[in-house]
Amino acid sequence: MAKYDVFVIADLCIDLLFTGTVRPKYGQAEQLIDDYTVDLGGSAAIFASQFAKLGGNVGFLAKVGNDLFGNILLEKIKSIGISSEHISIDETHKTAAGIGLSDGQDRAMLTYMGTLLSVKPEDIKDEFIKRTKHWHIASYFLLENLWDFWILFLQKLKQQGLTVSLDTNWAPKENWQQVHNILPYIDVFLPNEEEAKLISGEKNVIEAGKWLSDRCNLVVIKCGGDGAMAFQKEKIYKFDIPIHLTENLMIADTTGAGDNFDAGFLHNWLLNKALEECIKLGMECGTRSLSAIGGIEGQIIP
Repeated sequence: MAKYDVFVIADLCIDLLFTGTVRPKYGQAEQLIDDYTVDLGGSAAIFASQFAKLGGNVGFLAKVGNDLFGNILLEKIKSIGISSEHISIDETHKTAAGIGLSDGQDRAMLTYMGTLLSVKPEDIKDEFIKRTKHWHIASYFLLENLWDFWILFLQKLKQQGLTVSLDTNWAPKENWQQVHNILPYIDVFLPNEEEAKLISGEKNVIEAGKWLSDRCNLVVIKCGGDGAMAFQKEKIYKFDIPIHLTENLMIADTTGAGDNFDAGFLHNWLLNKALEECIKLGMECGTRSLSAIGGIEGQIIP
């Protein structure tokens, strides 16, 4: 029997997040911000945290450095209830770090790759396939050592009957076409609107969704305040965010909203619930996370 509901290779990093209505200025200009937090970061980590809080069991492979940030992350992981069984210490790299500045509606991000560069194909064992039901690929473009690895590994997953989901996140090198070769192996693709257009090469979300759904089984495009759209077998579905989720909502930070959406959506999808129910929980997780700085503190606990 599988031990994990989902297994994920993590882009684990420490998040240093600042909020304020400012834009950085050079020339030694000092500016004031409103607030900050230091928290667990990385798309996979935020996803895994919310999925675990919903009652799911997550297999989580990651690396951290032998440093202060690495120690903080290990403590955070344990406090959430995610197993650290597959988290190892890398003595050659500093722990990955992300710096974010959010004005509530948008954010700028800087990433130090560090230990993300030490996650390699040999770290991913075939035994993980036997221990999980579903594989989620997060931050595809940041884990660049795995780009050539995924094809053969995904073939193994499909041969063993596992389902696979994907959220690429942003491509810092703008090599959007890099991901094209794995799309046929993806059961659920969860990009945001801009990512969907850049990966597909299409100029609007409708055409992007059609292009992607010709290659993936189900495509769910996250459209921020405009809700979400789903594309499957030439059918198009539009979902608005329920009013009760946005009434009196004070947006502190948008970090991790899409990753939390993924967790809610996949939690219900893996329970074979209707598409509408999957979207509903995804929107609840994504929207609730906006109320706090970072991707973790605003997560829902049923």
